[in-house]
Parts: sequence; C-alpha cells; structure tokens
Amino acid sequence: MSAALQSPFDAAIAALSREDPAAAVPLLRQALASGEGGAYAELNLGMALTALAQFNAAVPHLRRALLALPDLPEPGVRLGVIAATRGEVAEATACYEAVLRRHPRHVPALAGLAALAERAGALEQAASLIARARAVEPEEPELDVAAARLALASDDAPQAAALAEAVLHRRPTHVATAHLLARALLRMLAPAEAQALLDQRAAAAPLSPAWALAQGFAAAELNQLERAIAAFRLADLIDPDNPDIQLEFGRLLAQQDRPDEALVALLPALAARPANLDLRNLTATLLWRRHRYAEMVAMLQEGIAEFGPHPTLNLNLALVLNAQGRQQEALEAAESAIVHAPGNIAALVNRIAVLPYHETRGTAAALAAAAADIAAALPQPALLQTTPRGPRSRFRLGLLSGGFGIHPVGWLTLAGLEALPEDRFEITAYSLRPRRDSLNTRFRARAARWRDVTDPDDAALAQQVHADGIDILIDMGGYGDTGRPFVLTHRPAALQLKWVGSQFATSGLPGVDAMLTDRWETPEGFEPHYSERLLRLPDGYVCYLPPSYAPDVSPLPALGNGHVTFGCFNNLAKLTPTVLRLWARLLREIPTARLVIRTHALSDPGTHALARQRFAAAGLPLARLELHGGCPHPEMLAGYRGIDIALDPFPYTGGLTVCEALYMGVPIVSLAGDSFAGRHALSHLSNVGLPDWATTDAETYLARAHRAAADLPALAALRASLRARVSASPLCDAPRFGANLAAALEQAWAG
Repeated sequence: MSAALQSPFDAAIAALSREDPAAAVPLLRQALASGEGGAYAELNLGMALTALAQFNAAVPHLRRALLALPDLPEPGVRLGVIAATRGEVAEATACYEAVLRRHPRHVPALAGLAALAERAGALEQAASLIARARAVEPEEPELDVAAARLALASDDAPQAAALAEAVLHRRPTHVATAHLLARALLRMLAPAEAQALLDQRAAAAPLSPAWALAQGFAAAELNQLERAIAAFRLADLIDPDNPDIQLEFGRLLAQQDRPDEALVALLPALAARPANLDLRNLTATLLWRRHRYAEMVAMLQEGIAEFGPHPTLNLNLALVLNAQGRQQEALEAAESAIVHAPGNIAALVNRIAVLPYHETRGTAAALAAAAADIAAALPQPALLQTTPRGPRSRFRLGLLSGGFGIHPVGWLTLAGLEALPEDRFEITAYSLRPRRDSLNTRFRARAARWRDVTDPDDAALAQQVHADGIDILIDMGGYGDTGRPFVLTHRPAALQLKWVGSQFATSGLPGVDAMLTDRWETPEGFEPHYSERLLRLPDGYVCYLPPSYAPDVSPLPALGNGHVTFGCFNNLAKLTPTVLRLWARLLREIPTARLVIRTHALSDPGTHALARQRFAAAGLPLARLELHGGCPHPEMLAGYRGIDIALDPFPYTGGLTVCEALYMGVPIVSLAGDSFAGRHALSHLSNVGLPDWATTDAETYLARAHRAAADLPALAALRASLRARVSASPLCDAPRFGANLAAALEQAWAG
C-alpha cells in the first residue's frame, strides 16, 4: 500500500519499523484524535516518545496503555525502562516485577532487573536473571553481551571473550561488545599478544567494523592514543553514521583534549540517542570547554525536564550557570544534586566549587563546613606506609596538577619552582592533563621525573606516588575540574600540602597536612576556618611569571580620551548582583566614565545576550559598557592598554588577573573578604606595596575608585612606574620566593 493510502496509525507503525520515531509521533497523535488504534496507539506513542527521550510526555500514554492492556507486558517494561533511566530504582524494579508476575519468562523484564542488580553490584543475582532470560531466548545477542559483561566483572575473562566474539560474528557493529572483547583479551593475554590476535582478526575481515573497534579499545586501554584514534576513524569509515561508534570516537577525542573534533562526532550521536544520559553529559562538558554555555544550559535543562533531577545533570548545570554569572541558580542546582543523591561525593565537591562565588554564602565558615561535609562522606581508604620524616639532605617533592603549562598554576608557580634549590629538592611531576606549550616545556625541564597520569583511579595513582618514594606531595589541583585531591587521603607521602590550583578555601581533608599561604590570605586568627596547618610564607604565597610577550605599558588612556575607563577581565562567575549594582552606582556618580568587561563567556552569543540583560537590570548603562569575549592571551593583555583603573569583583576576587593588570600598569580596586578566594587581590596588592587599594567594604571601595579617577596626574605617574615596581617586588622575585618556599617545606617536614 502506498504511503498516501495508509491510515495514520499504519503509517506510524511503518515509521517505527524503520526506526523513525520522530515521524511516528504526529501520526500517532492524529490516530488517537480520530480514535484509530485505541490502546495500541497509546502504547506506540509512548514507545516513540520514549525513544526520543521525551519521558514526561511518554509516561501518561504508557500508563493508559497499561490500564487498557493489562495482559500485555510491553507498557510495564517501557515504564520500567524510563524509571531506570531516571535512576528511580524502586519504581523500575516494581514495574519489571509486575510484568514477571504475569509473564515469568518475559525476557526484557528479566534483562531490566538484571541491569538494575548489576548496577547495584549484585553480580550473582544479575547473572541468575540473565541465565533465566537466555534459557528462554538462547540466540538473543543482547543477553550474550550481558552475560559477557558479568563474566568479565566476575574475573572470568575467557568466558567473557568467548561470548563477546560469538556476538561480534553475528553483530559486527555492536560497539559495547567490541569493548568487552578488548578488555577480556587484555586480561587473558600479554598486551602484544592481545593486539596481535585482534590484528589477525581485522586482517581476515577488513570490512567488519567490529575488529577495528576492538583494536581501538585495546589501544586506548594501553594508552596508545593515536593508534586508538586511527582504529576508531576506520570503524567510522566502514560504518558511517553509527551513533554508538560516534560516541566512542567522540569520547576518545575528548580524552585527548580535542573538543571540537569530539563534538563533531558526539552531536549527531546524541541526536540519534537522546535517551543516553552519559552521552548527554559528555556532550555538555565539551560544550563547556568550548564556552558554548547557552547550548549547554539548554541541553541540561531539557535533560532534567525528561530524566528528572538527575545528580550528574544538576552538577553540570550548576557549573555552567555559575559560568554565566547566575550564582544563586548555580548553588540551587548544586544543592538539588545533593538532595537527590545524599552523600554523593561528586555532588558535595560540586557545591564547594560554586559556593565561593555566592555573594552571601561564599564565606570562610560556609566553605569550611562544605569541606567538612566532603571529608565526612569519604570512605576511609587503607593508608599506605610512608617513610618516616627523618633527616633529609635532598627531598623528593611530588607535584600533582593538571595545570603544568599556560594556565594560572603555571604563571603563579613555575618561576618559584625553577628557583627551588635543585640540590635540596628533586621534583616529580604528576600531570593530570596533557599540555604542550612553552611553560610546559619549562616544567618538564625542571622536573627530574615526569608522569602523565591516565589512570582515573585515585588508589592506583597514590600507589604510584608511594612507589616513587615521594617525601612531600603538593596538591595543585584542589576541587577544580582536573583536580585529584582524594589521592592524598591514601597518604602516599609523609608530608602532604595544598598550594595554587583551585586554592579558594580549606580542603577539609585529613590527608592534607598544611597549606602554603601568607599573612594577608590567612592572618592570625583565621585558623578555625582551615583543617590544614597554615604555612605562612614571609611574602606572598605565589610567584608571578610575567609573559615574555606582554606588550609595553601605554600612557594613561584617560589623558587622551577625556574620560576614565574602568575595566574587569574576570570570569562572569565572579560578577555577582551586588558587584554589578556597586559598579552601576560608580558609573552614575562619574557620568563620563566607561566600563570594559572582557571574558571568554561573552564569546557565546546566548551568554552575551543574557549578560546584557543582567547588567541592565543592575542599573549599568549599556551605552557606556563594552563587552568583549575571549581572545589570545597577548591580545587580552593588550586590552589593558585601554584601561585606566581595574575593578576587582567580590567575594571571589581576582588572582592571576590582578597580577596581569598590575604588570600592565593598571592599579586595581579590590574588596577583601574572609575566605581564601576573597583575599587573593589583597595579597598581591600588598606584595607590590599598594595595600590601600584593597578595601574592606563597599563604601570604601567606591571612595578608592573615586579618588583614583579624580587625580589623573597621580594615576598616570603610578601607571608609568608600576611595571618596574611589580618586577622588583616580592611578587616576581623568583630567587627570593624559591628560598622562602624551600625554608617553608623544610620547616613543615621538621614538624
């Protein structure tokens, strides 16, 4: 029958048979409206909407189908699938068990219950359920895949490999099975033998994507990343537009810090697999890395609307809302994740990551409480035996960070580490993120040993640190996006410290013995807010390395412009409503002044439009506002040539941005709070002899800005001398800092 002669219901069934649920949905709605298909139209509409991850819309249709067709298992199974996808384990279990009471041999219900048991770690129960299902349908490949997965989890690699290979002969495009086979072979055989076997299979079946996929997974497991990418690219050429291949190819590219290429693979995969929660979250994180914040927010909010308040979706939503300057909404999303996943470590870390930006709750006390919650939720790992803190002529110093390069960690630590006496400190760098740039080259030159960390397991990394005989381990990642602070809870080194790298508050962790700080960041009396011992360096706690490509300082722009230009080059996350209202007041009181805001987030059109709305709502005159997105670092530094006075946000003040502004001859008005994040600017300004530019309240902040703007000759003189002043100050004195750091580490070692 031609499509033109088909009824809407029949046309919809045809669309579903060719796996086109989007085409089926309007036809099924039309059929329901005309009474065609009855409960079967309800069922098929619910199934089509489920395939499109439109769960809220699907559930009512499936429930009506369940009531009308009580002896049909399909509605109950589909409701179970939705509940399981949403993480509603009890509801999913009830749905599957209800089906099995009527249909004890129903394979999808048995498989659904097995998946829930496997997720809960009940491997024997899961295996029993899969065995029951396989007895009913011994030729069903998905059941063999599940059995192989369970065999591998139970350390029966030969059985897993046999099952996986049998499936691949029948279904050569089954990506998950290729992964299982690669993992099983690598457990059974030496790496070279496993790869030789896969190469042999691939040569015998060059047009089968299965073996190229297995080769790719094996290479990835062995950290042979270029070989893995080549294998996945071949699989994609053999079977183009396979969303499961696209997903794995995109995942590998993402791991290789190739986000643009990864998104090319992942976005079509997500369009084909909208119900895949992991795929949605992975794609969202890549949009984050490319500063495509508005798209990310839409993707996550759509997911939450359909999947429910899933913790991982909320975690990512909290981060991106914060990046857009929506601090209150970000904190609400973070706390929603905690409510829906009590004790979830990732949710607790997410909260402390957004908390310091909140204008009223980002206090030292609140951050200490949030850190204590993380420590309380952590399981107590077995502690590694460490070498006693005896006398040392030379220390083995371990550095743990993803920022060994052109990154705030690099600009604020490298010069000091290079000045650390080599005859007293041997450095081993544990690099958590691959980087290749000029600063990374210098980090590698200073390190005696370099380890690129690829294993995501904290215990394994701790074992490596311990095996390397590290005396002092310094965490330089904290609760940031590449940080691994929980490695320190395993106690791989005798002395463990926190330093630059998401250093905004206490870690709260019992494995962190001390924190490198200074008398401005943590004055006497601040000890109750920190679980660590406070090691106060005599000057500042960082050593700034000015870029060699920094442009010359320009004359004061106001002398030629006839007006003062204020500027802020900080993240939107730091621009709270209170800050914006204060800046609006400043511009009202100086009606000729202008304000330039420059940050990566403003490169995103949706975020840029939202920022303009927020700024206008705070009273900032858009006509006197310049908003610029991200740009190369030299260009960003050159942007200070048009700024007379920098305005620092609060309660999370600038760190590296303060150093850069000062080096470019631009003084900065700041307001110090009581958290570590709230006192970065105070530390840097004090180190260059400008402590009076750091204020303690809004009125003094305004007065300081007014005073600077009213005396252009003094401002011009300060600008002309500021680079030399910064360069000669303790902030940039690497030999002095290196000596201070060495003394502090030796003091901490001595106890």
